[in-house]
Amino acid sequence: MDATSSHILLLAKHPRQVRFLMTVLGCSSFSVEIACSEEQAVMQASEHPPFLIILAGDHLSWSQGLLCNLRTRVTTHPVTLVALTDFHAPSWVYQEENPGFDGFFVSPISSEVLLSLVQSAYTRRACCSFG
Repeated sequence: MDATSSHILLLAKHPRQVRFLMTVLGCSSFSVEIACSEEQAVMQASEHPPFLIILAGDHLSWSQGLLCNLRTRVTTHPVTLVALTDFHAPSWVYQEENPGFDGFFVSPISSEVLLSLVQSAYTRRACCSFG
């Protein structure tokens, strides 16, 4: 696998939304970048294609166009796109309202669930890269 296959991108409009994620992911063997705007996330995804993109905040804030744009920037390998919503935000999204996320998680997320998500996304990319 190439060096970019161990890269995670976090997109959060407010840096406080990713403090816990950075603490947990900082102890892993994966490199992590933070983007604070949609434009910055698209640019970073183009330069360093991640295997996992976590969008923190209200899932209604992220457009279908953004998700499509992020997926097209990472065309060589599959990317897992998930939303990490606040606990007070509605956590149920009907399939026809899903703008293209692979999954939804509610914050606060436990370190075990986060690390399981990361490992699953990494394994998905590894399996699809060889298949």
